[in-house]
Amino acid sequence: MQMNSILIFIVFLALMYFMMVRPQQKAAKKHQEMLQQLQPGTEVVTIGGLHGVIDHSDEKTITLDADGVLLTFERSAIKNVVTPATAAPEATTTTVPVEEDKHTDQED
Repeated sequence: MQMNSILIFIVFLALMYFMMVRPQQKAAKKHQEMLQQLQPGTEVVTIGGLHGVIDHSDEKTITLDADGVLLTFERSAIKNVVTPATAAPEATTTTVPVEEDKHTDQED
């Protein structure tokens, strides 16, 4: 009977590990990788809810441009990436056909 209760306790601990601890470790690792890949031009959200574009970054801090205001944050204060930085911004041009004004003087 005592061996059975020890086995149940061990199974319960293993289940708790795989259901709670392991996913949290994976999420923390993914967040750390995301922080390491941040570069200027990336649109991010801080843990305080501030939206901005990374203007400059170094090992520990990031400077965000929020509508012309430059703010410096710890790198760990970045919650998630909204829009990744693009390597080279593509120039998009749209061709709109122009209709010529067919104004002719007709004499009756």
